[in-house]
Amino acid sequence: MRYSAYGNTHVGKVRDHNEDSFFVSDEGGFFIVADGMGGLAAGEVASKIAKDTISKALKKNGDSGAPFDRVLREAIEAANARVREALVENPSARGMGSTCVVLAFKDGDFYIAYVGDSRIYLFRNSHLKQITRDHSYVEELFLRGLISAEEKIDHPYKSSITRYIGHAEKIEVDITSGPLSNDDIFLLCSDGLTGEVPDDVIEEVLKTTTEIKDGVEKLITLALEHGGNDNISVIAVKVEKKKPGFFKKLFNW
Repeated sequence: MRYSAYGNTHVGKVRDHNEDSFFVSDEGGFFIVADGMGGLAAGEVASKIAKDTISKALKKNGDSGAPFDRVLREAIEAANARVREALVENPSARGMGSTCVVLAFKDGDFYIAYVGDSRIYLFRNSHLKQITRDHSYVEELFLRGLISAEEKIDHPYKSSITRYIGHAEKIEVDITSGPLSNDDIFLLCSDGLTGEVPDDVIEEVLKTTTEIKDGVEKLITLALEHGGNDNISVIAVKVEKKKPGFFKKLFNW
């Protein structure tokens, strides 16, 4: 699988430190965005534990032959256990936790695993689609038909999440997968982007930007221009178009 990827993070205009962590794999074909919470240094610690634990597990077990959805689930479960251990070691960090989204490529398919309200989008055929579901109080209200899509935008509890790494001893991980298509672009981000920049603007940036690095930097700039009220982390991953015959011969596909 050939792909190009670029990620960056920014503290924003309001916070005095960055509680986000992200990981871009050069060769392993997996990518992580984690958004920490807990105040002081607790959120920063939680997101780093999540990123480091998951990336280590995927590097170790990604080619183990085990079902890949199980590999992803166990990686996030390990991160959850490690964050909860850190809470025991440091009781003053009560409330410490992290959202997490993971994208991985395996055997021509994409896999996503996630907890919390960080997001993964798929930009395919010039159309942007959110392929994660926010684990949030407001999203639950929306799914039950109690509020409209418009009411979600400025709801007073829009930042209240219902599931995250470190929240409980047992963590529920959502996992899905699907086939890759040439020129797919995946966008992983914390809510520092989506809380400031609407989906239609994100879509327009991806439509009008040739290089994914330029797209990521443009999105971060837009989030800052719209307020920058939270840390902003963005990764873009583009599946590179195969040249029939050439790559098959080169990589024995």
